[in-house]
Amino acid sequence: KRVGLHLVDTGRVDCSRISSGFYYEEQVILGIPTNIPGPGDNGFSDSIAQVILDSINISRGKAFILFTSYGLLNLIYSKIERFISQSGYQVLKQGQENRHLLIEKFKSRNSSVLFGTDSFWEGVDVKGDALELVVITKLPFRVPTEPIIEARIEQIQRLGGDPFLEYSMPQAIIKLKQGFGRLIRSRTDRGAILILDKRIVEKNYGKYFLSSLPECMLLVGSLDNIFESMKKFYQHTDSKILL
Repeated sequence: KRVGLHLVDTGRVDCSRISSGFYYEEQVILGIPTNIPGPGDNGFSDSIAQVILDSINISRGKAFILFTSYGLLNLIYSKIERFISQSGYQVLKQGQENRHLLIEKFKSRNSSVLFGTDSFWEGVDVKGDALELVVITKLPFRVPTEPIIEARIEQIQRLGGDPFLEYSMPQAIIKLKQGFGRLIRSRTDRGAILILDKRIVEKNYGKYFLSSLPECMLLVGSLDNIFESMKKFYQHTDSKILL
């Protein structure tokens, strides 16, 4: 709609979906725990800090932790950075150095953890077993008070539209797909993705987010059950590498 395709005669528009060539059903496990606080609940930051720490220990590092704001990134980093380092993993945070150097450092050790926001959701290519876990802390809705976002919302309202359905949600879906896409960069990559925002299964709009993602092994429910499945998944990955 934004580029005017809805104004073109449908007979002049061809649509097709091209396969990625990846085998997501075998390569990815997607976990969505529902027994943790939501983003607007008390205890959310403390809860996800522990979840992130536990998941990193399961994957033995090799993780991107993606945030939607520097505030939450810095808060979680301050809570768990020393525990991650004590486990022997290299800990990197956006802002320490430029993005290129951070990625090169991440690739240089096979047990690194990188805390990033915004630009690390897209355009970052880490193939192989250096990256086997992506944790998405919140659904990536843009802050509605940013001047450009505010102007777009006002324009949609003036035209009688729904800013959430027509702008905020589609933008967040694209960003989520980009974050998901950090994990699988080749046909031999394997790993897990955790989405720590249970709105994706509890809100009506969540189905649009889920339907936009590639079909893969989806686990929704108890965090303990998800962690057990992750352990088995990584054990299977290790056994394939040994073979």
